[in-house]
Amino acid sequence: MPLLVVYNPAAGARTGARLTHDTVLPLLAAHGLPPDLVVATERPQHSGELVLAALARLAPAEPLTLVLVSGDGTLHEIANALHDARSAAPLRVALVPGGTANALHASLFPPPADALAAVRALVTGAAAVPLALAHTRVLPPGADPAPEPTASVLSAVVTSTALHASILHDSEALRASVPGIERFKLAAAQNATTWYRARVRLLGSSASRYDPASDAFVPLAGEGEGERELAGPFAYFLAAINVDRLEPAFRIAPLQRSHPPAPGARTTDVLAVRPLRDPALGGRADEDARGAFKERLWGVLGGAYEDGAHVRARYAPREGEAVGAPVVEYFRVEGWEWIPEEDDDKAHLLCADGTIFHVPKGGKVVSAVLGQADHVPDISIYA
Repeated sequence: MPLLVVYNPAAGARTGARLTHDTVLPLLAAHGLPPDLVVATERPQHSGELVLAALARLAPAEPLTLVLVSGDGTLHEIANALHDARSAAPLRVALVPGGTANALHASLFPPPADALAAVRALVTGAAAVPLALAHTRVLPPGADPAPEPTASVLSAVVTSTALHASILHDSEALRASVPGIERFKLAAAQNATTWYRARVRLLGSSASRYDPASDAFVPLAGEGEGERELAGPFAYFLAAINVDRLEPAFRIAPLQRSHPPAPGARTTDVLAVRPLRDPALGGRADEDARGAFKERLWGVLGGAYEDGAHVRARYAPREGEAVGAPVVEYFRVEGWEWIPEEDDDKAHLLCADGTIFHVPKGGKVVSAVLGQADHVPDISIYA
């Protein structure tokens, strides 16, 4: 079995080298699995180069097993390198959490699982499961029905705009001084009262909406119907794939685990918060309204730290309603479009697995979960 061990010494708390040499390699040796190569990444995109070089030495259908000691960003680099190279070679990944938030590992092995859980699955002969991937394109303005994208990227964890993208964007300036997850909280505070002017289209024949009353997903109306068109402004917009959490205790998409998609389903879970759905604001979007809604937003999103309780939060009922509408709108879709208003700069930020992109004025974002016909990299992960 060709076996490659790659670690990112710069990720997270910079523990990659220690984790690899003190824990990973001894465990592999104890099970008679010496790696063919152990190598540290030296620069951005290096991990993808290393994997492509290892695959090039194998027969076309021969799988490569990769033990990856890093965070979600390094796996993101590898998936995109394989996609850009149009590689269909099978890659089996055992992920060891060496990054900051380690969303994918924490979702596959919820706390209190140990850091070597995926490697233990590998050495005991467990089967790897396919990794779903979302393909997101940033399209420029224009009448052409298929303009050349200004950016094209795969995601294995999260694609977002609005607050989450702003947090990731602003937190980069804090990385050197605040290397842990605390920097995300500081960046969140900087964007606490920002609303993002955009509209969203939800895509796919199987698109559905979570109904807290029945604790089930219910189908949305057909294409072109109003239920699939979400008018802004937005306080929060995020699409999760493969994960129910973005850090070990933050279960932002809990239905990924409690109400999992059908095996092989090409879907992503989309969460949106639109402030003007709050009856208490009376349609106001002034500074006072934004300040008042900030307290509600933090309180609701704080429910993600309470085992995903935010998906059950409701507004006060309107006149004639028995119960209020959900604060967090939760959808399961095959894809989505984000169309920001031209004069809202913050609404033009896009985050894909932690990498930030800028949407051109008049442009939009189109994201869809890939299927095998879409030349998806053949990546499976030990879970």
